[in-house]
Amino acid sequence: MRTSIICVSAVLAVSCGAAEAADLSRAPATKAITAWNWTGFYLGGHLGAGFGTAKVDNPFGPSIYGDTVRAPKALAGLQAGYNWQAHGSPWVLGVEVDASAIDADGTNTCLAYSGQFVSANCRVREHVVGTLTGRLGHAFGPDGRSLMYVKGGGAFLFGNFRMTTNAPDYLNQPSAELDTTRWGWTVGAGIEHALSSRWAVRAEYDYANFGHRGIDGPGGGFLQTPFNPRTLVDTAGAPTQVHQDMHLIKLGLNYYFGRGDGAFDSVARLPVKAPAGTSWSAWQFDVGARYWYSHGRYQNDLTLNTINAQQEHLVSRLTYESEGHSGEVFWRIDSPQKLFLKGFAGGGGLVAGKMNDEDWFPTDPQNATAYSNTDHNKVTGTIAYATLDVGIDLFGDAFGKLGVFAGYNFYRDRKDAFNCRQIALAIPTAFCGSSEGISISQYEDWHSLRIGANGTLAVAPNTKLLIDAAYLPYTHISALDIHHARTDVASKDSSAWGTGRGVQIEAILTYDITPTFNVGVGGRYWAMWATDVETAGFGSPVPTQLLPIRVERYGTFVQASYKFDR
Repeated sequence: MRTSIICVSAVLAVSCGAAEAADLSRAPATKAITAWNWTGFYLGGHLGAGFGTAKVDNPFGPSIYGDTVRAPKALAGLQAGYNWQAHGSPWVLGVEVDASAIDADGTNTCLAYSGQFVSANCRVREHVVGTLTGRLGHAFGPDGRSLMYVKGGGAFLFGNFRMTTNAPDYLNQPSAELDTTRWGWTVGAGIEHALSSRWAVRAEYDYANFGHRGIDGPGGGFLQTPFNPRTLVDTAGAPTQVHQDMHLIKLGLNYYFGRGDGAFDSVARLPVKAPAGTSWSAWQFDVGARYWYSHGRYQNDLTLNTINAQQEHLVSRLTYESEGHSGEVFWRIDSPQKLFLKGFAGGGGLVAGKMNDEDWFPTDPQNATAYSNTDHNKVTGTIAYATLDVGIDLFGDAFGKLGVFAGYNFYRDRKDAFNCRQIALAIPTAFCGSSEGISISQYEDWHSLRIGANGTLAVAPNTKLLIDAAYLPYTHISALDIHHARTDVASKDSSAWGTGRGVQIEAILTYDITPTFNVGVGGRYWAMWATDVETAGFGSPVPTQLLPIRVERYGTFVQASYKFDR
């Protein structure tokens, strides 16, 4: 699936450049421009990112914690369709089919209705999503070359949902699993702009809902007397239901068949085989500042050992949620050859949040506990980050452009959790030690490679929408977990390292106050997941366990920038 996303990105970049160069050689030198019409067949590709949830109904009663699995996702795919627009009318009718390869992986606790019950680990992995929709659009702007539209119809999802009983005592207990195609419905909205007679760039938001699906839960265990391992009894599974949905943002490019009269081909293109004497725009430099208000979620799942096949049987999980404020500077340099260099760097503080420390050890001879969950109601810390991309604009005019890029991202997160209260067992201080003060610290650095697409669309006078979507085909994490209250181990530190993937996307709406100064508001979503992570626990010189790690940071920002033209 990772290969599919990378290949689609490469195909978009290479095929678009080659096809547009061919269009350029055929385009007439001069041609009177007439009103654009959206009628015709089209084929295109898209990149994007999204977020979804899988919600589990607990058949045993209300849960103490969990039951909602978060599943961030990267996606790439193809779309095809047909539009019809009556001459003289701004309304456009259409039908479209699309399919996307997905890279998504998420986990969370489920069925945790009691501290005496050995609850489960629920995991979601998604592979393919597709839709068949009708579209209704309204053309606007110069010659009607821009199109706002809404869409709706049917959707399908192919993926896997697995429910596994935790603790090493249940390694032989089979998981409950759904590995089928699910059907549902979708609605969405987008904006598309014709860059030439054949090419159009678009940005789109979609919501898809796949309803409820039944699943028989796995067998587990119940500790009849807390802290007494001899009272653990096996329990039967029970039927339940899982509900899945997702939110997707896509940046795409369409090729329209049956066109090529050249009427709209007086736009800037990829400089391949450009006619002699062609004058490209001069150097341009944008620089600005941004304030980002964000929320974060960090989760690591401690598994029994270093055997991947047993990764879903957990013995512990740490989940941090945090609220942050940060400032950053950003820049972009565009060259006359349509090459660009862009990036940003920033940092700030984590001012609020909470942390949950879950454990499963029902037959531990000293502290037998089917399920422990300590809540830490204060999280503070710092974040720092930087990104640098280099790319090329494939298409562009005054109303829109599309480019591709490759780059690097660094993300650092430092978190300290304070205070402690047991929420799964009857004793509020169980496994807390001192209930006040610092409990656990978590430090991690992520280094990621980025490939993606960057598009700009005019949506109103002086107003533009910018979408930047990047897939992270390789990310490396180095982490340190410090249990400050542990006195039963040689060291309070546990280091971890490993690799994974991720996705980063942002959308910005900007307004030009003057030709050189603009302000904007936007949203950003980052997610990285690494399931190939080893940890050397509490001073061990060698890896002893697997530690799948997932992190998200998302929020809104405001910005202002100044443009220098030469």
